[in-house]
Amino acid sequence: MQRDLSEQKCPACGAPLRFDPASGKSVCDWCGKSYEIPSTAEEPAEGEAQAEGGSAPKPGISEEICVYSCRSCGAEIVTDAVTASVTCPYCGNNIILTEKVTGGLRPDGIIPFKIDKKDLPAAVQNFYKDKMLLPKRFFSESSIRDLCGVYVPFWLYDCTMSGSAYYEGYNDSAMRSGDYIITERKHYDLERGVNMDFKDIPVDGSARLDDALMDSLEPFDMADMKPFRMSYLSGFFAERFDKDSDEVRQRAEDRMLTSTMRIVNASAGDGYMGVVPKDNDIKPSNLNAKYVLLPVYTFKVNYKGTDYSFAMNGQTGEVVGDVPTDKGRALTRRWGTFAAVFAAIMLIIWFISC
Repeated sequence: MQRDLSEQKCPACGAPLRFDPASGKSVCDWCGKSYEIPSTAEEPAEGEAQAEGGSAPKPGISEEICVYSCRSCGAEIVTDAVTASVTCPYCGNNIILTEKVTGGLRPDGIIPFKIDKKDLPAAVQNFYKDKMLLPKRFFSESSIRDLCGVYVPFWLYDCTMSGSAYYEGYNDSAMRSGDYIITERKHYDLERGVNMDFKDIPVDGSARLDDALMDSLEPFDMADMKPFRMSYLSGFFAERFDKDSDEVRQRAEDRMLTSTMRIVNASAGDGYMGVVPKDNDIKPSNLNAKYVLLPVYTFKVNYKGTDYSFAMNGQTGEVVGDVPTDKGRALTRRWGTFAAVFAAIMLIIWFISC
């Protein structure tokens, strides 16, 4: 079945265009032309319904295999149901699968890539430099593989967390009675009212990517959010969500509640010697979700036949991932710490005995 697609072509020579993170423009590597990307949102494609009163409902995900015909070379391109941007493996044409990013699937915004993939090796080396327990030859014997620049689907949540948090507070007072010091502790039931607003709390909507890895890439600077335009996707992969806003809503609420309690707990004991958290009835309200695409490089570092998963924030250059540990170095470090502590204790004992 023929499916809708958009090919990003250079108007001057007809070669594929790609989005260039350095300039923020669409560029042609064949004739050197570059083109500004309009700052306003695109008009909906023919037959695309505009959402009224906010984003349109997002349809569910099927398990279908999708087949597209490249208009440049005629090759058939097979993708899954969530891929939204591909490069033809036969002619190199950059193709946007428009049915994945239009109608109810149209993103509410996009943060374009700012980091070029050529800058990735230096960023990875910078990530390694303070990892003291890496194997000695890790730098020379490891290699980067499966590098992919992908626009990852995220849901951004706005919400108000309100209610009360309950604590047991106490104050101690001491008095001398003969040879004894008597300490009196008074207990108090405390209630702290809470009303906190959250904006643009991100939760990834991809089942294929590790949630902890995506969380660790934050923060993204939401001030760089642009109206969605297909030109930003050229030269990169893109996915549509396969977990809708209702499926990941609980993760967002849990994150906001954790942040709320961290802030409330920090000030709940003002005026008391100590407090013990007991319970809370804090609930979310006015929760809204936006669907956006955020820039991420995913790749693997192979060392002695083992792949370690990494990711880099395509906006800030933040690198996160797994690294191997040299057991010999780790053991030496532990013994070194033990020796230093032991030496300090013996020195203290010597001073006391003198």
